[in-house]
Amino acid sequence: MAVLASAGIAMAAGLALAVSSSTMAISAPLDYPTWGDVQAAKANQAATQAEVTKLQGLLTSLQQQSDALGKVAEQKAELFNQANVALAAATTKTAKLQSEADAATARAQESTKRAAALIAQLARTGGGDVSLGVLFGSAKQADQLLSTLGTASRLGQSTEGILKQAEFDKNAASALTAAASVAETKRTELAAEAKTANEAAQKATADIQAQLAQQQAASTTMYAQLASLKNTTASVEAQYLAGIAEIARQNAVKTAPSAPILHSVPPLPVAAAVAGAISFAEAQLGKWYVFAGAGPNYWDCSGLTMRSYQAVGVYIGTHSATDQYNTLRASGRLVNLSQVLPGDLLFYSSGGGEMYHVTMAVGNGLMIEAAHPGSQVRIVGIRYGDLMPYVGRPTA
Repeated sequence: MAVLASAGIAMAAGLALAVSSSTMAISAPLDYPTWGDVQAAKANQAATQAEVTKLQGLLTSLQQQSDALGKVAEQKAELFNQANVALAAATTKTAKLQSEADAATARAQESTKRAAALIAQLARTGGGDVSLGVLFGSAKQADQLLSTLGTASRLGQSTEGILKQAEFDKNAASALTAAASVAETKRTELAAEAKTANEAAQKATADIQAQLAQQQAASTTMYAQLASLKNTTASVEAQYLAGIAEIARQNAVKTAPSAPILHSVPPLPVAAAVAGAISFAEAQLGKWYVFAGAGPNYWDCSGLTMRSYQAVGVYIGTHSATDQYNTLRASGRLVNLSQVLPGDLLFYSSGGGEMYHVTMAVGNGLMIEAAHPGSQVRIVGIRYGDLMPYVGRPTA
């Protein structure tokens, strides 16, 4: 059972999660006991037990609220990661289209010069009232010009090809320039969306960190009070309540999600690569979660899984839980949760096809994760709530 930092348990004291709008709101402060209450309770056994129960309930409530607030921050962070991936793809597409438009414009300019020379020659040989403007006028005018030249046959069979090529190159350059302009407009929109998503994620993280700072003293005091009542230490009490909270989370949903079997005999992972990825992830244990962290000292969930598999030369997708799930799905590297093996990636979703969290299975019903602000990279039991029925097998 992993030990959660007492700071993480204290993170959300006095707060409530407004789930419907995915925002965080401050509620009425919890009724913390004073040291006077503790000393009075120690006077008799019944009062002592009542105060212990009260303190345990308060600290367990803080942990539950912390997890809920952390989920909001994870969702905000994932939206930013997806926006960043979309922006990168749009930037690449825009650059490619602009390059193609520039090349097409250069070809059109060269074709125009050849067509101008042809029309000048036609004029000198008595071809009538023709000009480059007619070629690049309406489609009907261009057809009439080509028909006249074809009938006259003054300059041979190559005449029609030269003029048609000039018209084609002009139209191609125009179309590609328009496409590049549309792509740039879309890229600008995506850049604004990424900026907005980044600001929202940063604010969600900052809010949680601020709440953590505000509640740290209260949490420390309550652990000390609990230790005083039970003649233990604050550290022991933190470990005890962390274990209770962990068990509660695991047992909140009683059964694992199920779905149609993808492989009756699933592909086996590459043992050496899996061992390397798990080893890399475990080397990060104890390092703090930071929004958009991808090492070496700070991590978020998809940053940890991405770098762990990069370390063994396996591509699982970009720095986004959703993109990693979609990448593994598109490449046929999903298997059923019931077939999970060490090294497989577990995904958590609140619905709608978006993943807000990704972890790595390490065996014996455990997983390693970078959970949320205020927590450290840790090994915990696999939780079934929000868990997808399929896991990713990166080395399949």
